[in-house]
Formats: sequence, structure tokens, C-alpha cells
Amino acid sequence: MLIRKFDRSQLESEPHSVLFKDLYPWEAIDETPFGASLAVVEPGGKTMIHHHNPCETFLICQGQGTMTCNGESSAVASGDVIYLPPQSEHFLSNDSASDPLMFLSVFWDGKEPQQEALSDGPRLYVPSPPTPNGGLHLGHLSGPYLLADVLKRFDRQRGGAAGWMLVSDDHQSYTALRAHFDKKTPTETAVQFSGEILALLQALDATPDGVIQPGQNPDYAKAIAASLEQLQLPLTESPAWHCGHCDIPLYDGYARGHCPHCESPCRGFLCETCCMPNTPATLQDVHCLLCDKPAQPKATAQRIFSLEPYKEALAEYHQSLRLSPRLRALAARFLELEDLQVHATHPANWGLETSDGQRISPWFELSLAAPLLSAGNEPIHCFGADNAFLYLMLDPAVSLALQPDRPLPSALHGNEYLMLDEQKMSTSRGHILEAGPMLQRYGSDLVRLLLAGLRPEISDTQCNAEMAEGFLQQRIIGPWQDWLEAVGRRITTESGSKTPQADDDWGSEQEEFLDRLESLRKRCQAAYERGRLQEVAGCLQELVDQSATFALGQQPLEGLPDRTTALALDLAAVRLLAQLSAPLMPKFATQLWKHLGQTHKLDWPAQVELLNPGQRVLAAAGLSGRRYFPAG
Repeated sequence: MLIRKFDRSQLESEPHSVLFKDLYPWEAIDETPFGASLAVVEPGGKTMIHHHNPCETFLICQGQGTMTCNGESSAVASGDVIYLPPQSEHFLSNDSASDPLMFLSVFWDGKEPQQEALSDGPRLYVPSPPTPNGGLHLGHLSGPYLLADVLKRFDRQRGGAAGWMLVSDDHQSYTALRAHFDKKTPTETAVQFSGEILALLQALDATPDGVIQPGQNPDYAKAIAASLEQLQLPLTESPAWHCGHCDIPLYDGYARGHCPHCESPCRGFLCETCCMPNTPATLQDVHCLLCDKPAQPKATAQRIFSLEPYKEALAEYHQSLRLSPRLRALAARFLELEDLQVHATHPANWGLETSDGQRISPWFELSLAAPLLSAGNEPIHCFGADNAFLYLMLDPAVSLALQPDRPLPSALHGNEYLMLDEQKMSTSRGHILEAGPMLQRYGSDLVRLLLAGLRPEISDTQCNAEMAEGFLQQRIIGPWQDWLEAVGRRITTESGSKTPQADDDWGSEQEEFLDRLESLRKRCQAAYERGRLQEVAGCLQELVDQSATFALGQQPLEGLPDRTTALALDLAAVRLLAQLSAPLMPKFATQLWKHLGQTHKLDWPAQVELLNPGQRVLAAAGLSGRRYFPAG
């Protein structure tokens, strides 16, 4: 029997008032198939937010607190056992003001995540349609649009067929409202801002592979009308609102009221606060947006689509999807709504018109368009949480009604909000961070990396101009540039600008560094496959940080045989950075690939590989002599 004793003074510390001690591996015994640590979280402290490949179990030995895993939080106390799957983002906080929280962590290697298989049919990423009532701001870009482009590039880098389609939401009420204030026609406004949106996406290196502007596309209008006719929805007398002072129908953005579910201020069909839908009959305290006078009820004949017959199929569909906890919770709330109906047409002065003079609701129009856009492709949707009802409920229900045998979208990627000064960014309210000036100053690659790092995937993310500047200047431009230039100088001066031959005998630190690179490769691939750009950005930063630290530690080997292995690993890390960053930072990755002397296609790595010995590296003209990023 072996007994290992230690007291509190032997515990090591980490940030946020946490003390710990590794228990296993234990050099006194043979290697165990698991590792273990004992940790104490001081009152008010918390463990660092992190994730890793090993599976992990926490056993709470003393105290109580809150365990948060992938955005879900639960109270825990002495005696509780918590399982944390591989790659889950988690932390444990001690909520007590006086008592410590002690827990035992046991971790082990689980099965390696399998690479997601690419389908036979081409993937079509379809982000939520932008409303052409203004340009795209950083909140828009950090959500559906950057993700659609990055995932398309990732699929293509692995040899798959993929593209992304942009559909402009021309017929939204907000387009007509902007036209009213600008004293233009809605068509003029839609054309103007659709052009600006496309120009900004091009500047971001996120040009869509196809574009549909409904207001300028007669074939689209005919197809939508035919799909609506196929549903054979009868005209029904239904509640609506009217402004007697302005003599206009109050629909969507024209109606200012309060959400019937959370009582927050609400404009339009979907509440931005709780993401629940409403109808003219349920929207509360309705006023006209233009004159702020109370609305008057005015029943009109409208076509109504009921989701009730499709609830069972929708529940099965939700179960088949990999959804974030937020989307899964919203899906459950949507299914609990009784007598769930959506207005297919409504009284309006703008939008697609039917043969009998009805105007198609823009929300329903997009649901009618969804199966048309995905014909022959595997559709995957990217959207903000405020549009969750459309993609979880309305779009699939309409698709089932029109073509019950057509497969529904195989994946849904939702995001929360990028907040500015604690509020959601909004074009209609003028509360935004503009993307144009930042793109002009820093270029597309750095802005794409910034947006990935800020992407609100699990919860709302705070951002402001100072935060963005600090991140780019302090975390990326300086450290990345310094590391790449240092690698270039070493290869130029010590290896004659050629890839060195690694020595047969590797040091333990060199083997461990290669293992860390391989672990980062796997983590980054899994993050791309799950659409987790924030984790991708973290992997890229970690790759640069760890590589720079490794190079510093290997410096004393200069002139010794082990030095060639260190230089070969330097270049392997640069090569891996080019491959992993290519979907997110295409110009930077392509430039880096060229400077490494690589002539074949920039592919996705199946494993970390050293460059071929003796290969000419353009270090003098590239790594050590070229700024990859603007100084800002």
C-alpha cells in the first residue's frame, strides 16, 4: 500500500481563487488509464472556462456551487457526480461567500471524435436573408454571414461540393419604413441597400455563390405565388390593426407594441427578446410607429396557415438535429404553443401581391422559398436566435405541406446577439458598429478572425470599438507577426532558407509539442464541423502562442543536433496554421502557404506533417521580410 500525503500549503494556484493538486499520474506507481486532480475553489471563485479532448468527471466533496457546461447551468453540492463530455466548454463557480468548495476531477481519453462525413449532394449554406433597409453591421457579420462562407470554404478544402446563397429580404416592412423616411420607393431602397450589402460581403471575402433579389426577380415571384396556391389556404376573417391618423395598415414593423409572452417592447412578428412569435390578435398595447397614436382594430380577410397538423413531425425533426441548448429550449416552447397559426397574407402596402390582391407576409414568403432554394442540394441554415421560430417551425412545416417527401435541412446553426453597450445592435434603431471602416483599416482576414472570436454562439457577446482594437493589436497583429518573422529569421540564418532534416532522436519536449499540434488540429476540425467559430479562433491563437513558447524553450539547442528537429517543428507549426486558418483567413493562409514553398493545393491536414527536407522556403522574402498584417 502507498499513501501520499500533502496539506493545503502544497496546493498550486491558478486564476480566479482556485487551488489544485494533481494526484495521478503518480510516479510511484505504473501509469493509470486516467488522470486525477484535487481542487479547492475559494469563496466567490471559479475555475477557468475551458474545454479539452478527455472525458471528465467532477465529484463534489465539500461545499456547493454552480456547474456551467455549454451554456447550461445547474446547482451542485457535496455528493454530486458530474460528467463532462469531450470538448464541452465548462467551469465551476463557488457561490458561497464564506465556505470553500472542494472537488475531485477524474479524466480519461474518450473515443476520438469522428470526422463528419460529407454528403454526396452539394451543401448549400443559406443564412437568414438580410433586410435591405441599411448596410450590414458587425453584429450581422459575426452571425450567419461569416459562418456560411467559412463552412463553405471548410467543405471545399476537404474536397466537398459546397456554396452559399444570399436571398435579400426585400419585402420586409422595415424596407418600406426606411423608404418612407428617405422619401424613396421601397424598390429603390431595396436596390440601394442590397448593392451595399453585396459590396460589404465582397470586402469581407465572403461573396455569395448565388444571389436572389426577390423584388427584381419575376421568376421568383411566380414560383412563390404557385407555392402559395398549392397550399389552398382559404380566406379567413382575421384581426388586424389600422392607424386612422395615417390611414395605413399596421403590420410588422409599423406596429409598435409589447410581446404577449415576455411583455418586452416588440415590433413585428417575432420578439427580439424572447424569440417567441405573436399575431395581431396577441400583440399588446399596439401603436403606430409613424405617429405614435393608438392602433384601431380592423378585421380583414387573410390566409392563415396552421402548424398544428405538423407538430408531431416537427418534434421528430428537432430530435434528429444537433441543436444548441438555447435552440432546443426554444423548440420545446414553440411546440407548447396552442392553436399555432401564422398569417400567410396580411393587409399591407408593400410585398408580393397575389392574383386576388392579397399581400404575402414576408415571413411566409421566405418559408415558401425555402424548398425552392434547396432543390438538388443539402440545405444548411445559419440564423440569429430571433429567427429561430422560422427555421425550427415555420419553414419545415411549410416544406412538409408542399413536399412531404423532401428531406428537411440536415443542420441548423443558430447564434445569439453581438451586443453594443449592453443592447442588441439594430439597423432600424441606428445602434450599430459599422464594418466598413474596420475592413478598410485592418483588411478582411483580421476582421474575419475578430468576428469569429466574438461570435455569440452560446450567449450574447459584448463588443465595442475599443475592445475590437485591443484584441487585434495586442492578441493578433503583434504576437503573430513577431512569431512568423522569428521563424523566418531562424530558417534563413540556420538552415539556408531550406527545410531542415529532423534528427532521429527527438527530445521529450519536441515529441510533446508535436502531440500538442495534433491535438489542436483535431480540436480545430471538430470546431469547424460543429460551426463553432469562436473555438476555431481560440485554436489558432493557441497554436501561435504555444509555438512561440516552444521556440523560446528550444533556443539553447542552437548548434546541437536536436536543433534541426526544433526548426523542422517550427515550419510544421507554420504549415498547420496555414491549413487550419484557410477557411477563416483565406488571404493570409494562401500567402503563408506560398511563402512555405508549397506548390500543391492548400488542403485540409489529415495529421500534422513536417515539410519535406531540403525544400526551398521563401523565408527571406516571406516569413522574415513581409508584414502579414497592417500595423493599424
